[in-house]
Amino acid sequence: MNAAVIAVVVALCICIVVTSVGIFVTVYVSRSWPSFCTFKCPCFGSRRQRRRHRNREEDALNAKSREDIELLPLEKVMDRLKDSRAWKHYIYACQYVETHPMDESEGRLSNHDLEYVIENGANAWEFEPNAENSGVVVRNCTEIEFTGGEQSLVANLQFPNEQRVYYYEARLDNLPETTSIAVGVAMKGYPPQRMAGWARNSIAYHTLDGTAYYAHPLHACRKSLGAAHTSDTIGVGWRPFSGKLFFAINGAIVCHIRTPWAHKRMYPVVSADGPCNVNINVGARAFVLSHANMKHWGLASTEGARLPPPMYQNVDGTVLLAATPHVPPPTYTCSIDGDSTKHTVVSISDEGDEFDGVEEEEMDDFVTPGYFGSRFASLNNSRSSLLETTSPELGRRYSGSSMSMTPQPEISRRNSTPSIRI
Repeated sequence: MNAAVIAVVVALCICIVVTSVGIFVTVYVSRSWPSFCTFKCPCFGSRRQRRRHRNREEDALNAKSREDIELLPLEKVMDRLKDSRAWKHYIYACQYVETHPMDESEGRLSNHDLEYVIENGANAWEFEPNAENSGVVVRNCTEIEFTGGEQSLVANLQFPNEQRVYYYEARLDNLPETTSIAVGVAMKGYPPQRMAGWARNSIAYHTLDGTAYYAHPLHACRKSLGAAHTSDTIGVGWRPFSGKLFFAINGAIVCHIRTPWAHKRMYPVVSADGPCNVNINVGARAFVLSHANMKHWGLASTEGARLPPPMYQNVDGTVLLAATPHVPPPTYTCSIDGDSTKHTVVSISDEGDEFDGVEEEEMDDFVTPGYFGSRFASLNNSRSSLLETTSPELGRRYSGSSMSMTPQPEISRRNSTPSIRI
C-alpha cells in the first residue's frame, strides 16, 4: 500500500515538472523568436503578440518607403505627381515649410492655455482662418465652410497631452462628389494652402479616395479605408505617449498608424480642396464612437468651470458712483393726532448694523419690537434708505385717529432726538 502511494506521488511530481518546463519553453520561444508567433498556433504566442509583430513589420515598411520617397529628386517626384491631385501645390508646400519652420517641440499646454481650457471646457478649441485662408468661413468656432481651393485650418490649441488617448470627430454636413476633405493631426505652422497629410509633420485621412497620407502626397500609408460621403462622421484618435494614431468612420475604427511624434505638440487639422461644410466636435457633444464617450476621450470636459462674476458688496471708489453728485435722502416724520409724542422715521444705510449716536438703552426705549410696519425704499448713491411708518400695534392703540406723513428737514422726538443710521 505504501509503495502504491509513493508511486502516485512521484508520478504527480513528474507531471508538474514537465508541465512547468513546457510552459517556460513556450514563453521563451514566443518572446525570443517572434517569427514563430505569426502562425495561429496556440502554443506560440498570443494574439496580441502576433499583432505587435505585424505592426512592427508594417511600420518598418512604411518608414523605408517614406525615406525612399524623401530621397527622390524633385524631378522624379513631380513626374510621379503629374497625374495626381497633389502636384499643383507641392512646390508651395516645400517652400512654405522651409521659410516657416514648424514647432517640433515636446510639451503640454501652458499655464495660461490650461486655465483657459478649465474655464471654457471643450469650447476652448477654435478654428480661426488666417490671412491666407481667403476661401474659408468659420461660424461658432467649429462650423467650417470651405468655398474652394486647397485650404487647411489648424486648431488654436494643441492636444493637452495629459491622458493616454484624445479623440475628436468631423461631421461632413455637405460634401460634393468632386471635393475631398482631409482630417487628421499636424504640427503648428502647417501650410494654410495645403491638404493635410501632404506636407511634413502631418497625417490625415482623405475622404475622396479613402486613403491615409503620411507627411507626403506619395506616401499613402493606409489604402482602401473606404470613401466618405455627406452625413458621415470621421473620427481621429491621438495617443500622445506612444505617438500612435487611429481613424474611425461612423463609429468604427478602421486603422492604426504609428508615428515618431510621441509627446510632440500636435494639433487637430481639417482641410478641403473644394466647396463643403464640416462640423468639428472635440468633446462639446456626444461622440459617434461610443467607446470614446465611455472612456472620456474628449479634449476637455463638456462644460467649463467658469466662475460667476464677483459680488460687488463694496462700491467705494467706483468711477460711475464717484461721478454722481451726492444728494441727501429725504426724511419723513410720522405723527399721530391726539398724542404729543412724535415717532420719527429713521433712515437706514448699508454701512453697518450699529446705530450711530444712540446708546443701546435709549434705542430699546425708542424702537420696540414690531414697531415699524410698511417700508418705503429709496436708493441714492448706492445707499438704501428704508423709511418705516407706524406699526399695527400703534394702529390698535390709536384707532380712529388720523395719520399724516409730511417731509421734515430735521428729525426730533419730544425736544431733541439724534438721527439714527444703520
